[in-house]
Amino acid sequence: MFCGHCGEKNLEQYRFCFECGARLYAIRAGGDEPIVDELSARLQGLRQLPEPRIDWPEGLDQTQISVDGSRLLLVPAGFFWMGTQKQKKDERPCRLVYLDSYYIDETPVTNQQYAEFLTKKGGRKPAGFSKHRHASDWDQLPVTGVTWHEACEYARWAQKRLPTEAEWEKAARGIDRRLWPWGDEEPAPEHAHLGVDLEAPAAVKHHEKGRSPYGALGMAGNVWEWCQDQYDQFFYPRSPPRNPCCTDGDHRYRVLRGGAFGYSAFTARVSFRGWNLPDMRSSCYGFRCAVNPRGSASS
Repeated sequence: MFCGHCGEKNLEQYRFCFECGARLYAIRAGGDEPIVDELSARLQGLRQLPEPRIDWPEGLDQTQISVDGSRLLLVPAGFFWMGTQKQKKDERPCRLVYLDSYYIDETPVTNQQYAEFLTKKGGRKPAGFSKHRHASDWDQLPVTGVTWHEACEYARWAQKRLPTEAEWEKAARGIDRRLWPWGDEEPAPEHAHLGVDLEAPAAVKHHEKGRSPYGALGMAGNVWEWCQDQYDQFFYPRSPPRNPCCTDGDHRYRVLRGGAFGYSAFTARVSFRGWNLPDMRSSCYGFRCAVNPRGSASS
């Protein structure tokens, strides 16, 4: 299949051009027919793709408090630009994605919250969990050393779930094509806790100037964050344009986002995709949770 916008050849299963991100059209006996999915059907009557914008719904609070005491931030339904055209192949293409409304934790899950979970639910303490417990800010440090499976178990206990990769990215970058949660300005110490010379995480609310457009903290640096999705290097070109989540990728790996202390700024870009085995533990792996609005079809 050839892209009608840039002429690049794409695989038949692709919905978006791998080179330019344009929506692809399949050649059928009756002429040019858009690939059929729910979003395509809505867009067939439009001459051009809609511009992303933030429309705050009247029926949903912009913040909520969850079972584990986290402050949840509303990310309202709508389009946003996901991916990039100029970096790693697995981040391409940059294309418009539509997500339904959801809430996401303001910060990663903390040691204090995870300790409460262990007290009430039981389970294995992460390696090094009590190592710095004497520190004055230990309770507000992001919990680390948690596997993907343990993060999912915590999320279920808190009546939430892990965010999809698309949800994570929209919460981090908003509706434009910014490089970082705070904009296109290169990271500074007041923005994020990252750099190859750092050896430990910082408190989850330490970098107020690094807030995302929706108010989320720590979405660049500090700790890598587990997402729902299986990892697939070529998922983006074939992903559905509405609420994408990779469930048929490489089942051995799960996606991690956001970069961490001890890593370069390049890995903390909002579009950068990391991955690892779901049973892997690391002193720089943490997570935050998401939840659907009450009464939604998927809540």
